[in-house]
Amino acid sequence: MTISDERGFALPFTIFVIAIITMLLASIFGQVQVDRRIAESVGDGVDATSIAQSGLQMYLAILDVDTLCYTALRPPDGDSLRINATGGYADVIAHVIREPGDTINGTYTYVVRSTGFVIEPTAGTDPVAQHTIAQFANWQRGTINMQAAFLAANGLTNPLNGTGAFHGSDHALPAGCKEDVMAIRVPAGGSPLPMLHDTNGLSPRVVDANTPEEVANLTGIDWATTIGGGIIPDYTTIQTWDSSYPVMLITGDVTFNVSATWGYGTLIVTGDLTITGTDLQWNGVVLVGGRINFNNTDSDFDGIVISGLNHQISGPAPVGSLGPNDVHIDLHSNHVRRAMQSFAGFVPIVNAWADNWATY
Repeated sequence: MTISDERGFALPFTIFVIAIITMLLASIFGQVQVDRRIAESVGDGVDATSIAQSGLQMYLAILDVDTLCYTALRPPDGDSLRINATGGYADVIAHVIREPGDTINGTYTYVVRSTGFVIEPTAGTDPVAQHTIAQFANWQRGTINMQAAFLAANGLTNPLNGTGAFHGSDHALPAGCKEDVMAIRVPAGGSPLPMLHDTNGLSPRVVDANTPEEVANLTGIDWATTIGGGIIPDYTTIQTWDSSYPVMLITGDVTFNVSATWGYGTLIVTGDLTITGTDLQWNGVVLVGGRINFNNTDSDFDGIVISGLNHQISGPAPVGSLGPNDVHIDLHSNHVRRAMQSFAGFVPIVNAWADNWATY
């Protein structure tokens, strides 16, 4: 073999080696691209799930309210909403799957489906990924069975001839929002004597009915659940001047010292409530397990007041007493409905969440 023959062989061999190396590099770069795309796809899928979950939670938290009577409005079957989120949007649809016998105040069961879409501006307007989840939830109106402006399941006395006005005639406006009830409801033989000077409402205005336990149950309130962790209050102390109508749950006996004080919302006291000081104006709902001691100068409640609810769970509660001063309790269903809005809306059913709903 001559030197010229070796040179002729080296050139094609070199080209062949370069071609092999080029193909190997192309294969490596291709695999890197595939791995990157897989990683991006997985990341987009996670983002789509996150967007779907965010949209679902936002939808479940929405509460539409009739601004005339402050009534919570149940979403219709097939209600849908697009909710924008960082990196995309969620399309949420709610379907009724079970209707209650009481279609006015009963609990409806829904399946709420949320599809999250990921949008990358550099890739155009079409979603690069999507994912669908679903949650089964109950929708509740958040109502209370208004039996009287003042329902005292523990009874009521007036030994010191205290004065007061107990009005079951609804003070709500407009007329279409009114829900007149009795002025006072107590257990059999529990009417306050001497009788108060001013009562109105449905006839009879003052009602002695049933046992204390039965009167407590007429409210429709599950007292054991209410005070046993069934609700999450906004506060565990009494709040005043907060017109957002918060929920306050106070454990044990409470002394509420007032001085030209205004309160709003739902006040829940598991023991006795003693009011001292001067003037109190409360708009909303007051629920007391024991008795209410009206020891302040002037007590005014616009909404509904209930005492003696401990009869549901622990037997007798001490009899309530009006004391020597003025007590005014006027039914005002608008204030009741505003206070009850905290209990209205969707309540997710535990262990009833579905991932990748679209595959079913």
